[in-house]
Amino acid sequence: MMIPFVPIPLKKAVKYARIFEKFGNAISKSSPSLKLDLYQANIDLYPKDYTSITIFTSLFYFFLLTPVIFWVGLVAGKIDFLLPIVIPSVFSVFVFFYLMKFPKLIATRRTKKLERDLLNALQHVLIEVKSGVPLFNALIGISAGYGEISDEMKKVVKEINAGKAEIKALEEASLRNPSLYFRRAVWQITNAIKAGSDISISLESIVDTLTKDQVIAIRRYGQELNPYTMMYMLVAVIMPTLGITFLIILSSFSGIKIPNLIFPLILIVLAVFQYFYMGIIKTKRPSMVS
Repeated sequence: MMIPFVPIPLKKAVKYARIFEKFGNAISKSSPSLKLDLYQANIDLYPKDYTSITIFTSLFYFFLLTPVIFWVGLVAGKIDFLLPIVIPSVFSVFVFFYLMKFPKLIATRRTKKLERDLLNALQHVLIEVKSGVPLFNALIGISAGYGEISDEMKKVVKEINAGKAEIKALEEASLRNPSLYFRRAVWQITNAIKAGSDISISLESIVDTLTKDQVIAIRRYGQELNPYTMMYMLVAVIMPTLGITFLIILSSFSGIKIPNLIFPLILIVLAVFQYFYMGIIKTKRPSMVS
């Protein structure tokens, strides 16, 4: 996986970052969840190597930007000795903390992708198992057409074909995936296999629980949308309409000329607001809703 901001290929970055291994080891020990985050984000690096790369990348941008900003100030004729230190320092700190949070961010994105198709995939497995199809064949059936779930099932099927026990392959799949709903489903399936009970009963229970959770999540999402809708109406509809009307009336009575820049500026502000508004609505959307 590509890691943002790292200026060189990952293998070389690991090699060059080893000079910061002691610092990286200390930082990785202070972040005990980093190992699991890296594993669930499919970043094949040890925590100490990842933190060493993070330190290396942060320092790289500091030493790159310092002379560049100093040269720009020299060319502009405004030499300020604080700016070549402050700006690279702020950017380097931003890069450091962003990279430290990056595995968690990727894991969160994977969670949303997994949960989007989870219910449909489980319903597919339930139908096949109830029809008398073995679980392994049902897993093959969902290894295509279900997005991130299919990618995960391909790994499970490949491992089983290579000789790994079905239960072990499923348990490892639950460990490397960040979705709590996915892990619960896999745990219930493996427990049913271990107990020798009917898998279809466990699957029915899982599907029923996920369906109820999905309905609750949709209702909660609808309730959360109400205040956001009010805010949108206020900022994007009422305020611009009343504001422009007020400006026109004011200019008519007082003779004050409205600057030509004001109307394009209002459009730009509204466009930026709507962009961020759509982003907020998207992040609030339940991950289980496809």
